[in-house]
Amino acid sequence: MHGRNGTKLFGICSTIFLLGLAPSWAQLDLRIETPKASYLQFSPIPFTVRIKNLGASELRLTENQGKPWLEMIIQSRDGQLIAPEKTFLPPDKTLRPGQSASIPLDLAPHYLIRDTGGYRARASVRLPSGETLMTDSLDFLIGRGEVIWTVPRGDGEERRIYSLLKFYEGPNVGLYLRVEVPRKNLVYPSRRLGAYLPLGKPAAEFDPQNNLHLLYAVAAGTHRLTVVNPDGQVLREETRTQGTEKPTLQKRTDGEVSVQGGIVQLPSSLRERLSTLQARIGAQAPPADPIQP
Repeated sequence: MHGRNGTKLFGICSTIFLLGLAPSWAQLDLRIETPKASYLQFSPIPFTVRIKNLGASELRLTENQGKPWLEMIIQSRDGQLIAPEKTFLPPDKTLRPGQSASIPLDLAPHYLIRDTGGYRARASVRLPSGETLMTDSLDFLIGRGEVIWTVPRGDGEERRIYSLLKFYEGPNVGLYLRVEVPRKNLVYPSRRLGAYLPLGKPAAEFDPQNNLHLLYAVAAGTHRLTVVNPDGQVLREETRTQGTEKPTLQKRTDGEVSVQGGIVQLPSSLRERLSTLQARIGAQAPPADPIQP
């Protein structure tokens, strides 16, 4: 495992030469990668499997006798095998000579990676010939994070606990939201909200639909609004710059929540679409002083 530009970690490149097999499977390049070295407990654990056909014949990768052609093998640092909780079913792939494919997957919903500590991941590919190829292992850590805000909501079986956590990701610190339902022993995937900046405490309010509105700083003079439903799924995101007034979260007498102050920043993609639309409208608009015949 080694770093690349400080952001992406790769498993050791495994260019595989298979001897004694048909020319179709003579050469394969197989590797795995993950964006970070550590992940917050109960958060997504994204991996990507990359495979390239270096041979001279077409390579078809598909399910065989009920077994997927791609599987992940997860172990704790002490060698204990982590059982899969949900089978990962990769899409079928057909690779021409020289062609590559990338298969993204999230380990969190498929494997019982719950405890903090170190883990190792390997990818296993089953070829049509029956041969199985494996990558070298790639290490990653699961950490606990630090709770900076928490509040219970509701009663009985549906009582939820909402928490904001900060988690060191090296070199940055991330801000995460976690939703738990203790009576059901349920923890929804922790959602990363952005970089954590200690520029005042995040503001939080619930609306009549039990949606949580969060307003927090993402940079000096810049705040982000995130609205999530009771399960922690994002319903809305909005970025505001401070301008003459600092954005504040306000709850009206009817229970509805809104943001007052600041200047809404449109996403760059939306700004580009609006600019293009305005240019087209301007090109088709008639002249201000049409020439009379």
